[in-house]
Amino acid sequence: MSVFHRVREWAIHRLRQRSIVFTARAACWVALVGLAVMCSSIIYPMPLLIIFAMSVGQVIGIVAVLLYLVSILGDVIRGSDHSPDAPGPARKFRASDGTNAP
Repeated sequence: MSVFHRVREWAIHRLRQRSIVFTARAACWVALVGLAVMCSSIIYPMPLLIIFAMSVGQVIGIVAVLLYLVSILGDVIRGSDHSPDAPGPARKFRASDGTNAP
């Protein structure tokens, strides 16, 4: 088993333990940190701080968007009969009858 597969399995396991609301809130907090990093370059306009804010702030923003997309995909996969803040794995979709199976 490669390192990529181990990291992937660990990440999926951790995400299934958390709720959709937790992931969406984490995305909001990470986005606020990225905004603070970007604003620091406006408040203190020094060349190195501007370069730092542009590069690190962009990475933090990308992480926030990815967390938000993960929460959206998790909500879509779980379906409408699953509470959005209930942790646990998503229910499997039965294509034969078009319903979510427990």
